[in-house]
Amino acid sequence: MAGKNRKKKTAGFVFPLPVAGVLVALVVMLLLYVWLDARVQSLGTRIKSLEQQQAEIDKRYDTELWKWETLKSPSGIEKMLNQNKIVMVWPAEANIVRLQEPDSIVEFSQRVEGQLVQLSRRSRSMAND
Repeated sequence: MAGKNRKKKTAGFVFPLPVAGVLVALVVMLLLYVWLDARVQSLGTRIKSLEQQQAEIDKRYDTELWKWETLKSPSGIEKMLNQNKIVMVWPAEANIVRLQEPDSIVEFSQRVEGQLVQLSRRSRSMAND
């Protein structure tokens, strides 16, 4: 009788290929989850810092707007004029120009249309380069 072939014997533990594929896929998914979680955390931190910067900028904008509104008020203007030693007086009646609103839009459009026609009838020579 012939002896047994020792080369055909498997020695050691054999791990099934489908189970190895599932474990590799599971490890890849876990690593992907950890990477995504770290990315989301960093983006959340960045968004928080940008929101704080926006709040600070909005606060500074409101402060500057308040300063501007205060400066352009009549009392603010008078205060700045006094501070810079500028004396201003009201204009004489002859120097005041009073504007009147037209009675109707049709009258206004006719008046403006006539002015445009007068302006466009000027003869000018045109030259193209």
